[in-house]
Amino acid sequence: MRRRLFWFAVGVGVTALLVVKGREIYERFTPKGVTEQVEKTARSAQARVTEFFDTLSSAMNEREAELREALSLDETGLPAQEGTPVQESDRS
Repeated sequence: MRRRLFWFAVGVGVTALLVVKGREIYERFTPKGVTEQVEKTARSAQARVTEFFDTLSSAMNEREAELREALSLDETGLPAQEGTPVQESDRS
C-alpha cells in the first residue's frame, strides 16, 4: 500500500511539473510570447551597443588627453607656450 501511495504521489508531482512547464513553453510560442522575446532581445542589444559607444567615447577622450599631454598641445591644437596666453590674430 505504501508503495502505491508513493508512486501515486510521484506521478501527481511529475504531472503537475509537466503541466506548468508545458504551459510556459506554449505561452512562449504564442504571438504575444514571441513579441516579448523579440522586445527583450532588442533591449539587450541596444544596451550592449550603447555600452560599447560609451566605452569607445571614454577611451577616445582619454587617449586624446594623453596625446595632447605628450605633444604639449592646448585645447586649440596649438603648442602651449608657458607664460604667454595663446591669442588668435584678428582677421580683417
